[in-house]
Amino acid sequence: MSYDTYDCEPYSVYKEKRRRARKEHRCAACHETIRRGDTYMVVSRVFDGTADTVKRCERCEAIHAHLVDLCLYDGERWPDEQLNCGKSYEDEWGECPEEIQALAFALPGEIEK
Repeated sequence: MSYDTYDCEPYSVYKEKRRRARKEHRCAACHETIRRGDTYMVVSRVFDGTADTVKRCERCEAIHAHLVDLCLYDGERWPDEQLNCGKSYEDEWGECPEEIQALAFALPGEIEK
């Protein structure tokens, strides 16, 4: 779920913007469809001279925001933008809070921003 910040350089550019979909998109984390009218997060970043963009649905954005809070508290990690680094939440952080577990069953429109 996260990477050690001492293993790599920080992003040269990192911008987040919440948008409302005018067409369908695919979430980079869960690969579910972001439907027209849904809100989603767009992350534009430049790392090691390469630019890319990641789109996350509201559910995955809520999980990412939770992990950012944990990582900022820890100070030595940053969550993978696509929530995919090969580690489980329990292995990295311990017991998963109920509100984060509940996101697995949340439908679009049920996520608090």
